Amino acid sequence: MEFLEKIQTTLLRFEKREFYRNIGIYFGIVLALIFGLMYYYFSNVLYLKKELKKTKIKREEVQLILRKLKNVTKQSQEVNAVLLEDKDFKIKKFFDDIIEQQNIKSKQKREAEVSEEVLYKRYTEIKLTAQFRQMNTKLLCDLLNAIEQKARVYTKELSITKAKGASLDVSLTIATLKPQNETAKT
Repeated sequence: MEFLEKIQTTLLRFEKREFYRNIGIYFGIVLALIFGLMYYYFSNVLYLKKELKKTKIKREEVQLILRKLKNVTKQSQEVNAVLLEDKDFKIKKFFDDIIEQQNIKSKQKREAEVSEEVLYKRYTEIKLTAQFRQMNTKLLCDLLNAIEQKARVYTKELSITKAKGASLDVSLTIATLKPQNETAKT
């Protein structure tokens, strides 16, 4: 009670004008504090929402990377299984056999060239480049189909230019992989 009496005596001492001015200052300070706290709260909420969106985007990116990694791992296992099937595979012999089967040895411009390139320190890509002249579309399709039948070999590059009449000049690059540690044996 004594506290209330002190407040009452203090308030009665002020003149009316001074009293309203002090009440206005008091309410101004209270309103400024309320608005300051509201600004702080809503700016933090907005910041946290932005951070949550960034985190969601990063999570989706990580999930995408994990899916890609799973796919790459699966493909790597499939490649390793294919490579283990025929460890003594020679792309040059395979290609020469197909040329003989297709009976297009005479269409070959020159002997096929073989080159090697290390991929990611894990595999060696062995490429064979051959050039043919005056082939027709049927022969080319039969050749590509025969190459496609072997899972270990893939077509790397195919360049077709029109020659005289309906014939085609073809530059074909096929490739296969070998594990890096087996390359020294080849």
